[in-house]
Amino acid sequence: AECSTGTLPYILDKCKAALENLNTAADLKGPSLKSVEVGDITRVEKTHSEVEFEWLRQFWFQGKRYRRCTDWWDKPMANLEDLWRQMELMTSLLLHELRKEEQMEEQRNEKIHCLLPLLVERQSLRQEWLARCHSPLSENVPDDEKPKCQPYWEDNDPSMSLPFNLEDIIFELQTMLED
Repeated sequence: AECSTGTLPYILDKCKAALENLNTAADLKGPSLKSVEVGDITRVEKTHSEVEFEWLRQFWFQGKRYRRCTDWWDKPMANLEDLWRQMELMTSLLLHELRKEEQMEEQRNEKIHCLLPLLVERQSLRQEWLARCHSPLSENVPDDEKPKCQPYWEDNDPSMSLPFNLEDIIFELQTMLED
């Protein structure tokens, strides 16, 4: 069966595959990662960014103008946002693992080298989207067509596992590599 990139079934399948690495068994104290192998880190984090920047931000940037025609996308996008939040949690769990002292330095550094450029790119894209949402052109659009900068949250939001601004995390990982 043909499953083109850029379709809803395509991205849902990618999310499902990424979330297979999240262990939420009831007998655990809390969620954990099944694997912290470089290949799994890469797959999850790339899917995480694809959902955030190619789906959620693109959708919300359009504002409400398409809702006049149909609200069909509201439910799938809410579902994608829930999946994205789980991937944010997975990144947070990975950072927790990387901070553990018992990791072999060489293995930890390999994982950091894998994660760091993905987080740097995510931080850069978040800032780019923030600037787009608040550009003079966007600000002068009628209210019902104004872009919505979503997902966006304040860094101290207790409902989010990571801050919106990833600069401190990036700095921490860079410092771990230098030690």
